[in-house]
Amino acid sequence: MKKLILISRLIINLFFYMLANAIPKSKNLWIFSAWFGQKYSDNPKAFFEFVNKQYSDKTKAVWISKNPDIVRKLNQKGYCAYNERSFKGVWHQLRASKAIICQSLHDDFFSPCIGKNTQVVQLWHGIPLKKIMFDVFGGRQSTKNIFGRFVDWLSPYNRHRNDIVIATSELTQKILAKAFRIPISNVLTCGFPRNDIFFKKTEKTENQQFQCIYMPTFRGGIASECDLFEKYGFDINRMEAELTKHNIQLTLRMHPVNKPPYQIVKEIKNSTAIKLDAGNDIYQSINQYDCLITDYSSIYFDFLLSNKPIVFAPFDLEVYKTRERALYFEFEEVTLKPYCYSWNDVLARLIALKNDNKSVEYENQYNNLKVKFHDEPRHDSSPFSSQLYNELTK
Repeated sequence: MKKLILISRLIINLFFYMLANAIPKSKNLWIFSAWFGQKYSDNPKAFFEFVNKQYSDKTKAVWISKNPDIVRKLNQKGYCAYNERSFKGVWHQLRASKAIICQSLHDDFFSPCIGKNTQVVQLWHGIPLKKIMFDVFGGRQSTKNIFGRFVDWLSPYNRHRNDIVIATSELTQKILAKAFRIPISNVLTCGFPRNDIFFKKTEKTENQQFQCIYMPTFRGGIASECDLFEKYGFDINRMEAELTKHNIQLTLRMHPVNKPPYQIVKEIKNSTAIKLDAGNDIYQSINQYDCLITDYSSIYFDFLLSNKPIVFAPFDLEVYKTRERALYFEFEEVTLKPYCYSWNDVLARLIALKNDNKSVEYENQYNNLKVKFHDEPRHDSSPFSSQLYNELTK
C-alpha cells in the first residue's frame, strides 16, 4: 500500500514536472528560497532584498517558502512571498526564469515545478574549508534495489542541478566548479551577496566597548550539548572581571544545532560582559563586531572583508583533524596565528587586540588570506549583489 501511495505521488509530481517543461518562462520573474525552505536568511535573502530595492521595476523577485510564518512576515513587509504548495506559489515556480537557492533545488523549492528551462542559480552558504558536494559523495556506489532505481527514474527533478554557482575568487571558483561538477565558466566570481554588509558604515562612539563574538563550528549531533568552555578553562568570574576591566563585551553564538552546557548558560544570564546570541541571521549584525573568535567555522573567510581582527581558538585541533571529513586546505595554511588553546589565551589575545597590539607578521598573514579568498569588489555600494545582478542579466 505504501509503495502504491508513493508511486501515485511520484506520478503527480512527474505531471507537474512535464508541465514545468512545457510552460513558457517569464524572463523577469525570479524566485528565491533558502535552507530547505524553512529560513529567510543567507545569500538568497541578501540578494532578494537587493533586487527588490534596486531593480523592482525590472525584475519581479518572489520568495518561496515552506514556512507560513516567513510568508506572512514577508508579506507584511511588502515583499511578494508564497508557500511552495499554494496555487500562487506553484504558478510562480512554474513560470520563473531563475530559481535562486543556497542548498539544493529539491531542498529549497517544490522541485517538480522547476523545469529544465528555469536557470538554477546556486549561491551556496560559504567558502568551504571542508570538502563538499561531489568531492564528498561523488565516489559512492549506489546500493539501491530495482524499486529504488525506478523511483529515481520517476523523479528526475530531484537530481542535483546547478546551472550557475557563485564564488569569491579564482581559487574558490576552481574548488566549486569541481565540487558541483559544472564548467568553470559557469562559476561566477562575483562574491557573496550577504557580504555586502561589510561595506556598510557603522558609527562608533568614543569609549565604546570592544565587541567580540565567539562562533565555533558544528560539533556532535543535533541539539547536543557542546562543552568548549569549562574543559578549556572558562572561569566565569575571572572572565567577567577581566572583560569588564578592559571594556570588552563577549558574545557567544553557538552553531544553531549545538548549545553550551546548562551550567554555563545559567551563569551567563547574570553576566554583564558576556551574553548569548541565538538570532536567526548573523549577517544582520556581524559588521557591528570588532573581533571574531572561531575555531573551524568558515565564517572567518567572510569576516576577512571587515579588516577587523580574527582570533583562532582551535581548542581540540588534533582531535578535529582525525574526526572531520577531508579539508580543501591544511588548517595551518589558511588560518591566522597565534592560536589560542584555552580561554586564558583567548582573554589575553582579546586584551592585546583591543589595544591594537598586532604584529607585522599577523597583518601580512591577514592580507595574504584576504587576497587569496576574495577578489577586489568592482562596485562601491552593495558590491557583490550588484556584480551578481549584472552577470545574471547580461
